[in-house]
Amino acid sequence: MEAITYSLYGNTAGTQEYYRDASAMADELINKMNGERTLKEFSRFAEDNGLESLDDLVYALEFVMIGVLFNKYGNRGSLLHKLGGKKLARVYALKSTGKVARSVVEGLKGIVNTTLLPQKGRSSSVTSFIDVKQFSKLIGWLHATGEFEQETKRLEVWACFFRGNPSRDSSRMLLSAVQLADWFESRSLELLGAYTCNVNSYIDNHQTRLKWKENQIFCARARVEYHLNMVGAELMNRAFHNDFVNTKEKRVLLPICMREKGEEQCRSVQTEHGYVCKGCAKDCQVNAITALGNNHNFKVYMIPHASTAFGHQHEDRGNIGIVGVACPLNLISGGYKAKELGYEPQCVLLNYCGCARHWHETGIVTNIELERLKTMLHVSDLS
Repeated sequence: MEAITYSLYGNTAGTQEYYRDASAMADELINKMNGERTLKEFSRFAEDNGLESLDDLVYALEFVMIGVLFNKYGNRGSLLHKLGGKKLARVYALKSTGKVARSVVEGLKGIVNTTLLPQKGRSSSVTSFIDVKQFSKLIGWLHATGEFEQETKRLEVWACFFRGNPSRDSSRMLLSAVQLADWFESRSLELLGAYTCNVNSYIDNHQTRLKWKENQIFCARARVEYHLNMVGAELMNRAFHNDFVNTKEKRVLLPICMREKGEEQCRSVQTEHGYVCKGCAKDCQVNAITALGNNHNFKVYMIPHASTAFGHQHEDRGNIGIVGVACPLNLISGGYKAKELGYEPQCVLLNYCGCARHWHETGIVTNIELERLKTMLHVSDLS
């Protein structure tokens, strides 16, 4: 099957090489950032201000994320976005309150994406200076898109950190993040580019279709953003692994695009946590994973959309571990959201995308590397 945007199969028949390459890219990033003073200073800032302490691997991810997002979107931010971005984000948050609200909000997002968030590319000149004002405008633009809810929460913390430093020092640190992102874009293309070959052609071929659509910006994300999320998933899995292992209850959250039958034929039953498979299709991977869960004491739920994956109820930290399955572009935000609500997350990537909502006219049944999931859950077989 030809990949729509990405495929973990790359040029091979399996996904093992992808996971080796993603791990290698994460290792290279960690080595590249060894000795970066900014991470130590930020960690001290978080501790001094009573903020939740995260693993240094997450701080490393956030530092390169700052550079990647600035390189991609830095010249789109304006004072208007800085002032109005958060207000739009609050409006967008209403889409989870019901079907009517979702429809209205999605219509508004389509209008805003097309008229107020110009799709300017990165300047061809090399970035030689960046200050906190520019960074704040970027955050405002990211808020206004409605696509970076969790990322902007973390970037706001970094903005506070930068503002607390002399302007010359904060500019130096921001420029260091941009330069790191330049290296990351080049090196990740070498290591992970085989898995994202069709991203650019997809964007080029669907510009007209995506115009006025609420998912216009989401579906037009660049290859480097796929690579960032792929490496981010690897780093977050490492950072959160021990806490996940020690949880009392395990859950696996599967996207609804994995089910073998369509909405009308699928016999899954809706519950407060998601849809539960009832085994109506023998060859359905959701069925297989649900059976695995029944035999090995973890619960499996299908989730219609990433925005509904965790609900709104906060859990006591350490009680519930979740394995979220998703496309790359949802991985970093999903990890942050899970932690925010008290879950201990791990993630497994879909081998390719195929949902009708974003990527395919009628939808393609997707799947995952089952051995990856079994290893994560310490399951040895399907019995």
